[in-house]
Amino acid sequence: MIKSRNYSRRPTIALHKARKSARRKSGTRFFVKLIILFTLLGGVLWGGFVGGSKLYQRLSQIRVEGWRVKTMEVVGLEGDLLRQVTALAAPYQHQAFPIKQAVALREKILQQYPMLTNVSVKRGLWSGKLTISAQHRVPLAQFIRPDGKTQYIDRDSTIYADPHPSVTDVPRVELAGDVPDKLNAEYIDVVESTLKLQQELKFTTLQLNLTNQTVRMSLPDGTEVDFGPASRLKQKVTRAAQVLAVARKKYTGPFVVNFQFFENGKIFLTQKSL
Repeated sequence: MIKSRNYSRRPTIALHKARKSARRKSGTRFFVKLIILFTLLGGVLWGGFVGGSKLYQRLSQIRVEGWRVKTMEVVGLEGDLLRQVTALAAPYQHQAFPIKQAVALREKILQQYPMLTNVSVKRGLWSGKLTISAQHRVPLAQFIRPDGKTQYIDRDSTIYADPHPSVTDVPRVELAGDVPDKLNAEYIDVVESTLKLQQELKFTTLQLNLTNQTVRMSLPDGTEVDFGPASRLKQKVTRAAQVLAVARKKYTGPFVVNFQFFENGKIFLTQKSL
């Protein structure tokens, strides 16, 4: 008996491969379209960003060139300084205020008020607000010059005048000898080294002779300490504190402590005549 065959039927394995090929082509086209879509979207966003940036820069430039003071505020100050700095900036209210004028105002404040630090003049680009900020220097010591004028020194080694210091309970340093109009770095180093003595030996007045480079000290009980040359001060202060601690237990002060012959290992202690 002869079996018949259907030669028109495609093998099952061939159909399976064709379906896989169709799926692969469909998936590839989808990813290509997705990449093209993201590329177009990225181009639109980038173009918008660039255009927006240029527009913002142009608008900012217009605002900078034609900036005017609408409101004004002074921060960081109080009392007379607040009123004075506010009055100094008041004429600019509702006026054109270019960047060069902001720089000039800052320099004017620094020149007229040397007791101020961290001075800044900022313009609110879109708000029209002029903000002036500053801080009152905190003195470390008060300088009494030979002519009687008073100055101060702060932590930045800045020497300045201040009719109303932020802190008044500070050591007094009486300057004697040839005192220049502006203390140079060498003198400031000597002053700062002597101010450190306050941490170990409390004093009311420090006398510094800038010509001879000598140091004298007055204590609250009237005791006077003559350190002589401004050298080995830390060692001298430690020795003075030790000597005075023993003397106050045995004798009645005030005393005079003299380091004139300290280089030879001798210190003179005498009772001060009242």
